[in-house]
Amino acid sequence: MATEDWLTTTLTELAQQNSAYQSRALLQQTAVYAAELARRIEQSEGELDGRIWNHEQW
Repeated sequence: MATEDWLTTTLTELAQQNSAYQSRALLQQTAVYAAELARRIEQSEGELDGRIWNHEQW
């Protein structure tokens, strides 16, 4: 989780420092995408863990 936090923070900082609209918009949306991707990975890991420990399907 630390890598995703670092990536999101870095992209947000770069977006704030950038003056070109296109670059700033791209950096902001990339930060949003990275956060969403991290959330989906966490959900998938939880689902996988739940399926592995479901003793009724062994």
